[in-house]
Parts: sequence; C-alpha cells; structure tokens
Amino acid sequence: MEISIRVRRAMFAVLLASCVISSAVQTALNTALTPIMQEMNITAGTAQWLSSSYSLVMGVMVLATAYMIKRFKNRSLYLLFMSLFTVGLIMSALAPSFAVLLSGRLLQAAGTGLLMSLTQVFILTAYPQVERGSVMGMFGLAVSAAPVLSPTLAGIIIDLAGWQMIFWGAAAISLAVLVLAVFVMKNTTEPQQVKFDFASLLLCSVGYVGIVLGLGNWSRYAFASVHVLLPILFGIAAIALFSGRQLKLDKPFLNIRVFTNSEFRLAVIASMLLYAGMIAVAVLLPIYIQSLRGISATISGLVTMPGSLITALVSPIAGRKYDKIGIRKLYIIGSALVLAGHAALVFLTDSTSLILIAGLFIIRQIGIGMLLMTTVTWGMSGLDKSFTADGTALISSMRTVAGAIGAAAFVSIMSAVAGSDKTEAMLRGMKVSFAGIAVMSAVVFLLAVLKIGRKRKSI
Repeated sequence: MEISIRVRRAMFAVLLASCVISSAVQTALNTALTPIMQEMNITAGTAQWLSSSYSLVMGVMVLATAYMIKRFKNRSLYLLFMSLFTVGLIMSALAPSFAVLLSGRLLQAAGTGLLMSLTQVFILTAYPQVERGSVMGMFGLAVSAAPVLSPTLAGIIIDLAGWQMIFWGAAAISLAVLVLAVFVMKNTTEPQQVKFDFASLLLCSVGYVGIVLGLGNWSRYAFASVHVLLPILFGIAAIALFSGRQLKLDKPFLNIRVFTNSEFRLAVIASMLLYAGMIAVAVLLPIYIQSLRGISATISGLVTMPGSLITALVSPIAGRKYDKIGIRKLYIIGSALVLAGHAALVFLTDSTSLILIAGLFIIRQIGIGMLLMTTVTWGMSGLDKSFTADGTALISSMRTVAGAIGAAAFVSIMSAVAGSDKTEAMLRGMKVSFAGIAVMSAVVFLLAVLKIGRKRKSI
C-alpha cells in the first residue's frame, strides 16, 4: 500500500520512539531491583522474575508476531500493543504489591515483543530497497543506545525520586506517542487469511514457562523438590511434543529441520549460552553493588555504562570484520574476552575497586559486542533463503528465553548458596553464580576453538 514520504517519515518516527522507550524500560529495571526488594520485602530470587519473565514473554511473542503481522492490519496491531505497553507501565508505577508489578511487566514485554517486529516489517515494506539499509541502521543504533543508557539514567531517577518514577516517566512518553500515533499511523500491509497453529504455540510456551519457572523456584526450594523438578520436566516434555508436532505437520509452525544445519545449530547453542550469561550478570552485578556493597543506584548504573557504550561501538566494527575475515578468529578472540571478564568476577570481594569492576565489565562487553550479532549472521548464512523466517524466529526466541533461564538459574544459585542476607553468605553465593557463568563462557570458547568456522553445510 503506497504512502507519501511525509506520512512514511512520521510513521517511522512514531514506531522508532515506541521501540526506544520499550528498549529502555527493558533494562532500566535491573538497576531498580535492590530498592524494589527492600520496599516490597522480597528476596533476590523473587525480584529476578521482573527481568526473567520479561525475557520469557518476549521470547514467546517473537513466535507469535509473524502470524499476527500477516493476519491483522498493522495500525490496529500497533495501537493495541502500544496501549498494552502503556497500561503495563501505569500498573507498575501504581503497583501496591509485587504481583501487580510483575503483571505490569508482562504487559510491557508483550508490547515490546510486537513493536520491535512491527517496526522492522514496516521498514522492509514501506521503504524502497535503496533506503532500507540506512533506515535499518538508524533503527538499530536507536534501539541499541536506549538499553545502554537507561540503567544509568534509571539509577539517577531512583536516587532522586524513587523507582516508581521510572514507570511514570516512561508512561508519560508512551501516552504522548500513542496519542500522536492515532493521527499518524496508517495501514501499509494487507491482511492475509493465514492459519494459526495455536497448539504449537501453546506447547512451546508451556515448555519455556515450565523450565524457567522450575529454575526460578530453585531460589526457595531444593533442586530435587517437586517445586523445581516437576515444572522443568513438564517443560521439557512440552518442548518434545512441540518438536514432534513440527516434524509431522505439512506446514509446521516453525520448521525445526533447520537444526540439521551444523552452522545454525552451533550458532543457536553459542547464542543461548552467551545470552544466558549476559542477562544473568546484568541482574547480579547491580545486586552486588547496591545490596552487598551498599552503594547508590546511580553509581551502579555508572559502573556498567562505559562497557555498554563500548558494546554499541564495537558491534558495527565486528560486523565489518566478519565480512572480511569470517567468523573463526572473531569468535575465538571475542569468546576469550567474555571468558576473561566472567572468570575475573569470581574473585570479587566486599571491597573490590569499582573502577576495576568497570574495567572487567568493559573487557566482557567488548567480547559480547564482537559476538552478539555476528553469531546470528553466521548461523543464518548457511541456510537457504526459504528458511530465513524460521531460522530468525528460532534463534531470536531461543536466545531471548535463554536470557530468562540465565537470570532465573543464577540468581537462584546465589540465593540457595547464600541461605541468608549476611554479607559473607551473599558474597559466597555471588561467587558460585559467577563461577557457573564463567563455565558457560568456557564452553562457548571451546566451541569457538574446536567447531565454529571449521566447516560449512547448507540446507
């Protein structure tokens, strides 16, 4: 559907603003976990659900958005999910209890999952091919910068006005964007009569939720308890049923046969391990700085900001290097840096210099910047174009859910090892969790040395 250049630019501005605010809110809450724990009298194991559930819902939404964007008009979809996002922000700002706060986060995650996909579809359908690269680059830069800066900004807001003001500020911006969208947004695609396999989505969702729920419960119960093992086993069974269903369907919900491609399979494994460690550290480090060290939320955000900024700078450089030298050298160097950064965190004490911690975080973030997008590019490069949609959905969904699993598992490990709020016990739990994250990073490094980039197989 043709639209004028003026309307197209206005629509892109609205969509971009929506994605920026949703990306910022996604990471801002990591800095707020400690004051929320104190105000609502909850444990770290409970508080981490604000982060892991967000990733979990986003991972499920990625699987559903392809159908929704094809089936419904994009204007209606945008207005509905931006409204859900805004309502979620207001719920969280007003939350009298943790349950209401968590419910608001789930609505925010649902909105974010669709807004990101919808914006990329808009760029690919509304802009001529010669402009898509530059517009997509602008989109990528904006949504990458927002989560980088938001933890620091959130820290300042928390210290000045309380954690609720994060949501009130975001809600005010979201409402303004939503009102503008009512007048600006137009339909750019025609709805199609496509069949939706609800059973497949349900099985996959139950599988994801079961695994993350079980690992999250580990913070309060023994691993061998029914509260932990039963949800995990139920989740694994649901994933197995989902996989079997896809292999039997003539037109599968997701074509999991892409996993027969060795490059794609390795890329998914490495990406999941990388994301799990990345999100786990993003949750644990602010808790260490604020709860264990008693340092302000502002300083907590400032410690991680240099490393996050460097990631945004390194990522496009890594993309260009990948085009020139391929994945192998890039992956060995990048995974070695991530391993070094994570391994060093095991030796944190209750008096480690914050400048040293910021330096370690920078080393780790350089490695992540080298690997984050190049992993996806390399993994997808071995697939035939007809498998692009399935491959993209699978790797995006699985690594996002891996982030939820990482947060749930390693905060639970920290809580289980600590067993109390004493500084010594909490520090011991932190070290064990950081050691586990370092082990995962070592696996990624071994994959880089032994497997990644050695051979190529297409389907």
